[in-house]
This record gives sequence, structure tokens and C-alpha cells, in this order.
Amino acid sequence: MDVARGVAILGMFVVHVGVGWTLSDGSNPLQPVAAGRSAALFALLAGVSIALMSGGRDRKVNKDLGVALWRVVVRAVIMLALGTALTMLGTPVSVILAYYAVLFVFTCMLLTERWGIIAGAAAVLGVVGPIVSFWVRSLIDAGGTPARVVATVNAYDPFVALADDGVVNFLLTGSYPAITWLPFIFAGLAIGRLDLWDTRVRWRLVALGAGLAAAAYTLSYLAVRVVGVDARLAATVDPDTGAAFGAEGFDQLFVEGMGGTVPTTDWAWLLVTAPHSGTPLDVYGAGGVAIALLGLCLIVTDALGRASWLVYPLASVGALALTTYVGHILVIWLDENSMLDGTPLSFVSEWLSLTVLLGALLFATLWRLVVKRRGPLEWPLHVVSSWVAKRIP
Repeated sequence: MDVARGVAILGMFVVHVGVGWTLSDGSNPLQPVAAGRSAALFALLAGVSIALMSGGRDRKVNKDLGVALWRVVVRAVIMLALGTALTMLGTPVSVILAYYAVLFVFTCMLLTERWGIIAGAAAVLGVVGPIVSFWVRSLIDAGGTPARVVATVNAYDPFVALADDGVVNFLLTGSYPAITWLPFIFAGLAIGRLDLWDTRVRWRLVALGAGLAAAAYTLSYLAVRVVGVDARLAATVDPDTGAAFGAEGFDQLFVEGMGGTVPTTDWAWLLVTAPHSGTPLDVYGAGGVAIALLGLCLIVTDALGRASWLVYPLASVGALALTTYVGHILVIWLDENSMLDGTPLSFVSEWLSLTVLLGALLFATLWRLVVKRRGPLEWPLHVVSSWVAKRIP
């Protein structure tokens, strides 16, 4: 689990600070691989963690279940506050933590259900969610009453006033809207109800995830590139610029990703798998990759045996996922505001991607070796959520 979470964090480093290498055309080959998929893996693992917190395969009942549920809710409140604070910094990073809070609360609805029901909910919502999102957003874009309702909600939303990222974004229009991201966390919750110690279960996760991803990306490729939907979509208007995407602009979406949703100008947008597009095929593609990666990490780390020290730094980053995530955003903020220039730490800005990567690996590894407890942010999160949850009747 920690190794898989570490992979997700490093994937975010690729997207946010450009960890990787530069090709002759100036591109980073890791960017289109990590974009969207690292965040999906992060969300899937959050669902697995919630499942384990609530008993894993043997679901907790009665008071124990109540404590687990309130731990999730309290964590959601803390994530909302922390995510809003990070968003207020104004970095170019689309902070996921406040969206996590909303996803956590929705997950509580299925905390007592069997894995099959949860998996079914994830599968259905993976298709229905993006379609409903497209339809509702098209009504909003058309103006009239839906647009006025959204404007009114935003006008009174304190999170919009603080960070320009509020309830409407959290549910529908933001970078990680619940309507299209719940399938990831629901899938993780379902997986966490399985016997993850069973090797057969792990291999089935790999097979299922690889199959879903292959099917989703192949279907999208055939529809968009072979049938020729790409030319049709390239001719549509980019809502950010008011001009047509063009062939080059459309292709670039598959490298840089989108803002969490697709334009509502054409229903054919639901066929693309660009990162963060929130389409059914994107959800199934990124979700399939996340499921397969989790299965592979479980298999490989067990197979390493005494050689598990090889992945210890990566596992350490995963164990301190919240700390390293928040830490790298703070470093980006310092760099964006030139606060390190002229100081002994100016090398951080000069070698941002390298220092973020090595800094996270070294700090997390040393913390686990020396301090030997939860990370600087993980520990208080655990203590506060457990203390509050145990005192709620």
C-alpha cells in the first residue's frame, strides 16, 4: 500500500514540478503517463485506506463502526481546511485535499455495504456520473435558471470567497469533482473489503485493471482517431480562449490534460481519454491503471522479501503521503514567489524538480528510520480524528 501510494506521489511530482527528463522536442515523456493517473491512484488508495480503517474484509459493527465512520468525517473536515489553505496560496497546482473531504463524506454512505455492492456502485457511477455532469453543465453553460442558481451559491459560498474553489466545484465543475471522482474512491473501498493477502486476489486485480484500461483506451482510440472524431472536436471552441482548439491544441490536451471536465459543446467529448477529462472512458482507463498498479505493488513488494529495502524510500514517501504532498506544494509556493532567491537555499529553485524528488525521498526515509512513527502531518491527523471519534456518542 505504501509503495503504491509512493508511486502516486511521485507521479504528482512529475505533473507539478516536471520530474523526469527532456526529449529533443522539449517534452517530458513521463508527463502524459502520470497526468490524471497518479491522482486516480491516490484516490483509489484513499478508498482502500478507509476500508481498512473500518475493518477491511471483516467490517466493523456497532460502536466500532461508528468510531471508524466519525474518524473518516473528522479527517474530511481537516482535509477541507488544509486543502483550502493550500489553494489560497495561489500555486499552479490543482490541490486535491479539499475535494478529498467531499469524497470522504460520500464514502461514508457505503461503509457498511458488501464489496460487491460498492464495486457495482463504482462501475455504474463511472458511466452515469460523467454523462450527468455533461448534461447539467450544458444547462449551466446555456444560462437561465441553472446558471443563476450556481452564481447565487458561489456568491454565498465562503470557500469561493477564500480560495475561489467551493461547493459547486467540489461536486460538479472543479478539478476533481465528486460526480466523476467517486468511482475511484468507491473502487478502492470495494478492493479494501477483499482479502488482499491472497495472491490470487492480487493477480485478479492486475488482470481486471489491465483489462479495463486496455478496453477503455482502445475504444477511445478507435472512436477518436480512427473514426475521425478528433477533427470534429478540434473544430470546437476552447472555452478558455474563445477560439477553436485546432489539431495541435486538441493533441496537446492528451499531454497536459484538462481541467477536470470536458467542454459541453459536443457530446463526442465524452469519448476522449485526455487526463482529467472526467469522461466514462477516462474514468475506466485511469481507474484500470490504478487497480493494476495496486495489484502489482502488492505482488512485487512481497516477492522482494529481504530485498524490500530496495523500495523502502518509495514506501516511506507513501507512508508520509500527506506530509510530502503538502511539503512539495509549499516548496512550489516559495519558488513561485522567489522567496529562496539570494538565500543558501536558492539551489532549490534552480533544481526544483530534483530537489523536490530527492528531498521527499530523503526526508521520508530518515523520518521512518529515526523517528519511527507516523509523519509530521499524519500523526496529528490520526490522533485528532481518533480522539474526537471516540468521544462522539
